[in-house]
Formats: sequence, structure tokens, C-alpha cells
Amino acid sequence: MRKTHCKTGGSRFFLLLFLLLGGIWLALGIPPAQAESYLRVSKNGVIYYYFSQKGSQPSALALNKPGKVRPLRPPLRARITAQELEPVIQEASRHHGLPPSLVKAVIRVESNFNPGATSPKGAQGLMQLMPETAAFLQVSNPYDVRENVWAGSRYLRLLLDRFNFRLPLALAAYNAGPQRVVQRQEIPPIRETQAFVRDVCTNFLQYSTPPLSP
Repeated sequence: MRKTHCKTGGSRFFLLLFLLLGGIWLALGIPPAQAESYLRVSKNGVIYYYFSQKGSQPSALALNKPGKVRPLRPPLRARITAQELEPVIQEASRHHGLPPSLVKAVIRVESNFNPGATSPKGAQGLMQLMPETAAFLQVSNPYDVRENVWAGSRYLRLLLDRFNFRLPLALAAYNAGPQRVVQRQEIPPIRETQAFVRDVCTNFLQYSTPPLSP
């Protein structure tokens, strides 16, 4: 069994929590017989999300694998819709044993569905891969939609494995780099990283919740 947790608060999150509990299998795109998932909320407001999928295997990657960085120009297209991305997200997340809603949440926060996004620090594409990260993931074009989502999903799964499926730590490592989180064993006191973890957790719950019937 795998476990992640997000810390949050407010009645809206608890409403989302109960809705998510009933719809998580549909969000994962796998039948209940092949998956087990449930949520628990502790007294201090930590949401524990447990997920296991038969046959899912983590990606075996080295955090410090070196590689050459090849700069590329971003595509001319500025935006892609979440609906257009859905097949790629479903494919990549299922292959790497991740909830599709989590992958979508990272994309939403990282690039707002812009495949040509480039940060001032040089992060590229939908899941904002740093050139060095893209290199050790053997990404030939970080602006390619499918390649970026697959690589970002692999990296996210690697970090979840590395931090024993403690989702806030894995997300912090995704944003600030694994070494900072390994040294502290907590979310670094970096405002950008703290906001990233909070925003991804928020979007993860929202994307996992089935829409209410009118």
C-alpha cells in the first residue's frame, strides 16, 4: 500500500474529501477490483490518501544521473486545454502508477497548460522540467507534450518513492530539488516551494472530485 498526505484546512476541503472518497476509483480510471484507496484525516488537519494498484511498478531512476543539456526553442502554440491533454495524462499516470488528478494538478500549477512555458530559471514545458532533470530523464524535447508529461510523471513517481509517498515532501523536492528536502526532511522554508505544495494539493483534491449534479 502506498500513502500520501496533504495538510490543509477549511470546510471546503472536507467536502472535497468526502466527494473524493466516493469517486477516486473513477478518477484513477481503474476498476475497484484492481485498486484500493481511501482517505483519513487526522486531528491536526492532515489528509492521508492511501492508494495501491496491482501491477504498478515505480520507475527506477537515479537522482544524480548526469546528462548533457541541449537548449531548445519553445513551440509557437501558447496553450493547450485540459481536455486535449487528458489522454496523455491518463496514459502516463496509469503507466507510472499515479492518480491522473495529481499529474494534472502539477501541470496546472507549473505551467497552466502551456507547453511552451519557460521559467526565468530555465524550467521547460508543461511540467516545468529543469534542463538537467530533462537530461537524466533522457528527454529529447521538453516542449513536446507527450514526452514532457511522461518524463514529469516518471520524476514525480521517483520522488514519491524516495520520500515514502509523503506527498508534500515529494512535491517540495519537485519544486526545490531533492537534496534540500533530503537534508531537512521537511518542506524547505522557501515561499515559492510552500505555495507550490499548497496549490498542487488544492488542485489535486479539486480535480479528483466528481462534479456535483445540478
